[in-house]
Amino acid sequence: MSAPIAAGWGAYERHDGSWEVLDHATSTAYTVAAHLGQALWRSTPLLSLPFHRALDTVSAPAPPAPRSAFTDIELAGALVRYEADDPAVLEHLRTAFAVAAPGQRSTPDVVCRLGAGARLDLLHRSMNSLRDGVHYRLPHQSTWQPLTGELPALPPLAAPPYRGRFFALHAALLVLPSGRSLLVCGNQKAGKTTACLWARDGGLAAVATDESVLIDTFTGTAFGVPLPTAVRSGGHRASVPLAADATTHLGASLPAAVAILSTGHRPGGHALTTACTADEALGWLTDHIRDAGASPHATRRAARMLVGRVPVHKLAVSRWPALRGDLDMSLTHLLKTMEHS
Repeated sequence: MSAPIAAGWGAYERHDGSWEVLDHATSTAYTVAAHLGQALWRSTPLLSLPFHRALDTVSAPAPPAPRSAFTDIELAGALVRYEADDPAVLEHLRTAFAVAAPGQRSTPDVVCRLGAGARLDLLHRSMNSLRDGVHYRLPHQSTWQPLTGELPALPPLAAPPYRGRFFALHAALLVLPSGRSLLVCGNQKAGKTTACLWARDGGLAAVATDESVLIDTFTGTAFGVPLPTAVRSGGHRASVPLAADATTHLGASLPAAVAILSTGHRPGGHALTTACTADEALGWLTDHIRDAGASPHATRRAARMLVGRVPVHKLAVSRWPALRGDLDMSLTHLLKTMEHS
């Protein structure tokens, strides 16, 4: 795992509207006027300057240099600033990820620049070709680096502070009030989104994601990538952003069980079966593991740690619309047992 490299300083908005700046060079905290804190937060290029030079710049009576438009998104425990010259790009991100807008403004952990060649529809996906139009830099750096490799750009898994930290699961993540969570794995159209809507609408769990889960290979905690859900509407699916309320979970959760949806037959007539050994559980899970930048060894170690710590179930489900009945019959008891165990 690559250690995050801190900016020379960071500006942080407080709940009362005032601002605090931490100067890492001197390990000193300062309180600054709200207009100065906001100016420091907005001016991404100033992050590469020493704090007092940056403060002098925003305090000068002359108008500041033009700044790039951006939107900040909290993803997997870090704050990513996406810059773009095209307002439509930023509006798309603000709308699709409104739920992940930070509650208080602060200096980002990493900055990504989306150029003309960036494919918005592929930012959250791995690619088997070069990714055009996406560059990144850390706050203290003044030069941009291309975001190369096959990993997603949302979040930018090839850049610090994400680099080498996670493996991914193609899964939904349902989070209970206790912070314990159920991973629901499955192939395309197996019912992950339906499981999310079923649990949310029934008040059984909050939704962190219906598609992509990042597992920290050191702590075992899980983060959902808060992508819009593909909600069935007639014969089509509409992309609907997650709601910014208690039905959505942001931040880390601790997996307490795994359910793997299978559209195959029911062995012995039973819908829910449980892996008897860690090897069997890992065999079931392997098809749903995705590369998120951790080494193969770290990925294998963390996946084995997961299946050795929590029960792994296989749930045979019917096709829509009978799917909801299968979920209700098998997962209601499982979620309630998890919450009280």
